[in-house]
Amino acid sequence: MLLIPLILRLIAITTASSSEWQHTNPPAASLRRQLQDDATSTTSTTTPDDGDLPFHKATFLASHNAHANRDAASSFFETLGINQDSSIYDQLSNNDVRGLLLDIKLDPNFADEQLRLVHGPLDFGGFSSVANENLIPFLEENPNAIVTLILETTGDSGEYEATIRANILKELQTIFSALSVNGQPLKEITFKYDDLLWQNHDNWPTLSEIRQSGQRLFIFSDRSELANSEYGFMHNQQVMKENYWEGVVDCIAQFGWDSSTVSLPSNQSWSRLFMMNHFCCESGAESFGRVVGEALLGGGDNGWGILYPRIQHCMANNGGVTPNFIALDWVVNSEEARAVRDYLKFGGAVGRGQTCDDDSQCATSSCNTAAGICQCQECASNSLDICPGCASGQYCQSAGDSSANQCIVKERIENSYVCGKSFDSAVASCNTAVRCPNGNDDCPVDQVCFNAVDCLPAPTLQPTDQSSSSSSSDATTSVQVQEITTTVPATAETSESPSAAVIEPTAAPITPASRYCGESYEDAKTTCSEITVCPKGYECPSGLTCYDGVKCFTRRPTSSPTDTPTTASPISPPSASPVTDAPIAPSMSPTDRPTRAPFDFFNEYFCGGNFTEAQSSCYTTTPCPTGSPASCLNGETCYGGIKCIAPPSISPTLQPTDKPPTKSPSAVVQEQTTSPPFNWLNTNGGMAAMSGGYAIVAMIVGVAGVMLW
Repeated sequence: MLLIPLILRLIAITTASSSEWQHTNPPAASLRRQLQDDATSTTSTTTPDDGDLPFHKATFLASHNAHANRDAASSFFETLGINQDSSIYDQLSNNDVRGLLLDIKLDPNFADEQLRLVHGPLDFGGFSSVANENLIPFLEENPNAIVTLILETTGDSGEYEATIRANILKELQTIFSALSVNGQPLKEITFKYDDLLWQNHDNWPTLSEIRQSGQRLFIFSDRSELANSEYGFMHNQQVMKENYWEGVVDCIAQFGWDSSTVSLPSNQSWSRLFMMNHFCCESGAESFGRVVGEALLGGGDNGWGILYPRIQHCMANNGGVTPNFIALDWVVNSEEARAVRDYLKFGGAVGRGQTCDDDSQCATSSCNTAAGICQCQECASNSLDICPGCASGQYCQSAGDSSANQCIVKERIENSYVCGKSFDSAVASCNTAVRCPNGNDDCPVDQVCFNAVDCLPAPTLQPTDQSSSSSSSDATTSVQVQEITTTVPATAETSESPSAAVIEPTAAPITPASRYCGESYEDAKTTCSEITVCPKGYECPSGLTCYDGVKCFTRRPTSSPTDTPTTASPISPPSASPVTDAPIAPSMSPTDRPTRAPFDFFNEYFCGGNFTEAQSSCYTTTPCPTGSPASCLNGETCYGGIKCIAPPSISPTLQPTDKPPTKSPSAVVQEQTTSPPFNWLNTNGGMAAMSGGYAIVAMIVGVAGVMLW
């Protein structure tokens, strides 16, 4: 009699779970077609080459309980504990899985093959047999595939814990010596972090280097007793940070979140990897209805609208580290998850087109509630940021009715040569900034000429005058600043652009930073720049120390006026002599104009209100290369894994265009003004549907007491 209320409760839970994640008002046929078209438009059909990615910057899909699948289930009760639909070989071959989460247990009842693949009390075969039938063929057929095994040991606690774990290690060593890939033992193709190949690497090797080395099988175990450098077995808590497994909403630490680097016996410098668990429930039966089905909100747990926002949430909690492994249930339905993976690796457009009821179910944070469709996030045509849901070079426009927002290609003013203090400022003010068809000599004294600026036309393009003047408060730091008359694109009437004039350069201290990295104090002082600053005292790369009290100076060089474009020479490095608080005496000899301040393209950590904002504005936002949000402003967080692509040009053009300027430059009057301190830190500027009997199966699981994780 006690079974009846339990069954009724399971029916209620199953029904509620299903209805909660099904859209209550499916879109009409035409809107559904739009949904499908939108989803297709943001899903890449080809995967770019990932060879240049370091291992710690790559993202792989992983299969949770990969061995607990329908093909491996040999009895009815084993089907109650599965989390995957097809074999491990199929998951690797057809679902692009590259990480396998396997539960292992030593069972003496199986004399021939004691190391078993299990899920709770259910046995899904011997480790060796399953690997030989699934993993080995795949590795032989795909010589460039990099695969990771993440082992979780069960049944090894208690009085005989040490003996059991020692025997598990012995079994693993026997298997990895006996099984081979194209005649090469498995232990020969496992990754060994302490191999001589990697001793000069400051961080994990690239995927190309890993493939070339042949060490393309990574093994991580949850037991430190199973770590063995000879066989390439690593303890996951020394290498990874991982979130607690249950649920797809919150994202809290399980271990390793306070560490940014690995803690291997002979390696404490490489970046710590992030293993992200993303499955909702204690059993595959419960998660199935949230992953597989029609019109799932946000695309379901494996879709853009649920998975991508959770990744952002996890990164906000773990210090901005992009997941290296995303563990999923039911990878048979992982098309959108693969698109999310590629977006994390290569950038592109955030997915749209999923079913939604509100903004929280969309990766773009924009739901068209009338149509029930995730859409691009509306932004202005002159926005410099990438609009979520649109590709670079597009903006998102409302259709003005119940239809979803549309991505529109921006109108461009081509062949733009624009003056600015930086590429970003040139882009931001390109409609009013001085044009420089003749190169640097067309620009004001504190600006340089940038080419290939993609400039959005302003609604009204009229010539404007900008002047700058101020009174001098310190005669020792005064410089001459010219009055500027700006020019506008050729489509509008242009005014005269100024020519460069000789000024007296002075030096101003870089403020407020006084801490810089270096091999010594003198080295820190002579090489100080925006990329060597260490305001917190601990941001320096390995081998360098943060020194306080360093006064870093930069000169404000200019060039003499010329009739033809000039070629800029490298700026002289800072003086190695001691620096005092007194300003450097001005040099009366003119110097060449500077190029754009160096931008660290190897840095992949940037500040932002969210991951999308940090990524879209990475070239202008504050970098946080240490992964710490300490350098971020206005409550922003540090996000990692951002590959910031340079604009078309980051260096000034010194050659004129084929088209001459509208009017000849003329000299302008100079006025003296105080030069404000130059702030080097200022940047100015991310299966088909199963039969209804599966609900009954879930009820039986609950009644039988094997609702398993």
